[in-house]
Amino acid sequence: MSASQSIESIALAIIDGYNAWDLDKLMEHRAPECVHQILPKSLGREPLGNDAYRAYFTRIMPLFRDFRVSVHNTIVGDKEVALQATSTADTDAGPYANEYVLIFTFNEAGDKVIRVQEFVDSHNSVTFFPKLWALIK
Repeated sequence: MSASQSIESIALAIIDGYNAWDLDKLMEHRAPECVHQILPKSLGREPLGNDAYRAYFTRIMPLFRDFRVSVHNTIVGDKEVALQATSTADTDAGPYANEYVLIFTFNEAGDKVIRVQEFVDSHNSVTFFPKLWALIK
C-alpha cells in the first residue's frame, strides 16, 4: 500500500468511527499531540487536544442519534487528506445536517494524525447548536 493510500485509509477509518458513533475508533489514529480545531475561526472555538476533544465528544454523543457522515470528495497530499463531507442525525432539537471540509495532517511516519481542521457550516452551527445546548442546561 502506498503512503497516500495509507493516509487516505486512515482518514476514512476515522469517518467510519463517526458513522459507528464510537469514540475509541475516532481517537485511535490520533497522535498524543493531536490538536482538533473547529473552523472557521469566527465561531470562536478553541483548539482541542485529545483529552479535551474526548471530553467534548463524550458530552455531545448522547444528544445525537443515527449520526451518518457521507464523504463526497477526497484529496490526498503528501501528509494531508482533505475530505468534503455532509452529516445527518436525529436530535431532540430536531433533525441535524451539516457540511464539512476535514483536513487531516499526518506525522512523518504517516500513521498518526497530528492535526484535524474541521471546517463546518457556520450558519448551521450558530443556529442549531444553541437549541441543542438549551435542552441540556
